[in-house]
Amino acid sequence: MKILVLGGAGDIGSAIVEILCSFNIGEIIIGDINLAKAEEASRSLISRGYEVYISKVDALNIDSLREASKGVELVVNAVGPFYKYGFRIAKNLVYTGLNFIDVCDDYDAAQEILNLDEEAVKKQVSGVMGLGWTPGLSNILALEASKRIGEVDNIYIYWVGSAADSRGLAVVMHLFHALIGRVPMYRGGEYVYVDSGSGGVNIEFPKPIGVIKLYYTGHPEPITIPRYIKVKNNVTVHGGLVPSWQNGLARFLLKILKIDSDVKVENLSRWIHRIEDIFRAGGLQLSAVKVDAEGKGRKISFILMDRMRKLTALPAALGAVKLIRGELDFIGVKPPEAVIRDSKLFLDELSKHRIHISCSEFSLS
Repeated sequence: MKILVLGGAGDIGSAIVEILCSFNIGEIIIGDINLAKAEEASRSLISRGYEVYISKVDALNIDSLREASKGVELVVNAVGPFYKYGFRIAKNLVYTGLNFIDVCDDYDAAQEILNLDEEAVKKQVSGVMGLGWTPGLSNILALEASKRIGEVDNIYIYWVGSAADSRGLAVVMHLFHALIGRVPMYRGGEYVYVDSGSGGVNIEFPKPIGVIKLYYTGHPEPITIPRYIKVKNNVTVHGGLVPSWQNGLARFLLKILKIDSDVKVENLSRWIHRIEDIFRAGGLQLSAVKVDAEGKGRKISFILMDRMRKLTALPAALGAVKLIRGELDFIGVKPPEAVIRDSKLFLDELSKHRIHISCSEFSLS
């Protein structure tokens, strides 16, 4: 079997490559536009006894993608930021007839990628959109909670990231993109748009994070979850940074610099990325997601905490293995909650890879 990882020399992509190599399921190819970085990533893995290959590929160029994917059974796309590249790459993958998994975390790109479903069916392509940390794990946790409750009134998703736990320009660009403009939520049983950065709530995580104030952020879950999980009232996403002063700084910069477009987001992100080590000082090398589901007078709360790199890469790699082995039986482009039907099995497999999932249940009466 051959699996091509696009952006395989990047922070998240290289983690996906490493995990896939450890599964020993076939030939893993680092596909990247930066050949020097791909060679560096391959040397690191080869020195640890893994067999890995490299290929220079511009995933935005259909001919380059077609050449790099000869003989490939599956593509995992980790090229971000997804609001800029996600749809364009997914469109090329569908057009080329390649099955794929991506870790798309931008709401607007997610909607565009899902709109490729009809064309993917015609091409007999299977694509899973958004199988990473959040979205991805958040969707699967929501699915598992809904199965336990039966009838769900509300699903609330909360994520926490840290500059000390991430590297790469794409992560910074995604963060600022998620914090500008009006973003989709599912409230009162219908889709609405809210001001990103509004709706602050204090959420408690286990130590060392503790209580932190989080805000509405643009993410795909409110778009996809109500389509495949019956939710009566609300599906919302709140997110933020730790330490909490970085939330205030991010909001201040967006306001004072009047960041209201993706062009301005990219310029600000490049500046922040150059001095990002300042923000890493004193931070936590830890990220987390909390999913609360309510219904029938009950509340189920799941919490996952680990390195962002692992939380994002492991679900994508596990999904790739399942897809290439024929364990995910579908055609088209779908989100995780639509195709990973056995959510408990998937979560159990995560636990085997040392991702601890805590679960609490409360009565709301």
